[in-house]
Amino acid sequence: MKRILIAIIIILAIGVFLRITLVKKPMRSAMEKNVLSVEVIPAIKTDVKKTCTLVGTIVADKTVQVFPETMGRVTKILVKEGSNVNKGDKLLAIRNETIGFEFEEAYVTSPISGTVAKILVDVGSTVAPQVPLVMVVDVSRIKISFNAPEIDVQCFRINSPVSIYADAFPGKNLNGYISEISPVVDPMTKTVAVKATIERTGTQLKPGMTARVSIKLGEHKGVIAIPQDALVANSVFIVKNDSTAERRPIKLGLTGDEMVEVMAGLNENELVIVLGQQRLAGGEKVLPIVRENENH
Repeated sequence: MKRILIAIIIILAIGVFLRITLVKKPMRSAMEKNVLSVEVIPAIKTDVKKTCTLVGTIVADKTVQVFPETMGRVTKILVKEGSNVNKGDKLLAIRNETIGFEFEEAYVTSPISGTVAKILVDVGSTVAPQVPLVMVVDVSRIKISFNAPEIDVQCFRINSPVSIYADAFPGKNLNGYISEISPVVDPMTKTVAVKATIERTGTQLKPGMTARVSIKLGEHKGVIAIPQDALVANSVFIVKNDSTAERRPIKLGLTGDEMVEVMAGLNENELVIVLGQQRLAGGEKVLPIVRENENH
C-alpha cells in the first residue's frame, strides 16, 4: 500500500512539474512578444541655438519723391529711369505758363544722390507743387524691412547681426545688422517694425524684392541637450541598463530650433527614447534602436 502511495505521489509531482514547465514557455513567449521597439539617442553636450526667421521686403536707404516749386508744363525730361544722378543734377524742365511769368522755364533738380527709380510725368504734362514728378532712390546701402513679433522684440538690439537670404538669389547669404527698431507695437498685428541694413557688396538686390532675415535669439554652448520630439510634457523616457523604460522628469533650459537644453534630471550619454515613448508608462521592457545620422 505504501509503495502505491509513493508511486501516486511521484506521478503527481511529475505532472505538476510538466504543467509548470509548459505554462512558463508560453508566458515567456508572451513576454517576449510584449517587448516594445523604441528609437533612442544618447544625451550629449552640444550647442543649443534659437533663431527667428522672418519675411521682409528690400527697401532703399533713401526714397525721395521730387515735386515742382510752381505750376507749369513739362517741356523736357533730362534723365531716364535707372540713370544715376548726383545731388543738384537737373531732372526735367518746366515752363511756367502762369500770366505774369512770361513763360519762364525752370529746372527741377535732384535733392539727393542716387538712381532715378520712376519718372511719373510725360513731356507736356501740366504739374503743380503737390504733384510728384520723379522718384529718386539711394541704393548705395540697402535695407530689409520686416515686422517682428512682440514676444521676441526684447531679443532685438541695434547693431545685432543678422543673416539675409533673398528668394531671387537662392543659396546666397548676406550679412547685415539691425539699424532701426520702432518704439511702438502695432495694435492690430502685435508686431514691431524693424529694419536691417546691408552694406552693398556688388549684389543685385533691388528695392521691392522679397527676402528672409534670420536673427539669433539665443545660444547656450556645451550643454546637455535632446531633440524636441523626445519630450513628453516636462519629462523624457530613458532606457535603463536592464532594458526597461523609466519616465524621468527634467528641468528644461533654452528651447532651440531643434534641440532643447536639459538643466537637470538627465546625465550625459543616457539613452533617451525619441520614438515610441507615447506608448509607454514606465517599467516596460523595450528594445532600444539607436537613431542614425542624428544632427546635433
